[in-house]
Amino acid sequence: MLLKNVFVAGFDPSVQFLRDIKYVVLFYVLGDFITTYHALNYGFEKNPFLVILMSEFGIWSILMMKFLFIGIIYWFYRAIMDTGSAWKNHIWLASRSTVSLLGLLLMVNNLLVIFSKCSLFQFLGFASY
Repeated sequence: MLLKNVFVAGFDPSVQFLRDIKYVVLFYVLGDFITTYHALNYGFEKNPFLVILMSEFGIWSILMMKFLFIGIIYWFYRAIMDTGSAWKNHIWLASRSTVSLLGLLLMVNNLLVIFSKCSLFQFLGFASY
């Protein structure tokens, strides 16, 4: 009964982890994958690693890599939370926020490719058309 109450109260690390990474999943995993999937109809992937990965294993390999990255984030989360540091909550917040913002940036880039036929770097003038 005690174990059930701890689980319901939200003290289970994996449940708390899933609550914490909701924006990572929304922006970095789902948002980037869905927009990348559609943006490939209007352009091409410039990341050489992803080009090789997709040519060998298909578009779904990107999603598998993102799930592998979630596993690495979970390992990082457990490592941070197991320390006795007073900064652990700040480090975890900064880490997951950074990945979420990266996902948002990738989504914006892909949406620009879809709707304006140019990438974010081309739009900002850092790369040529």
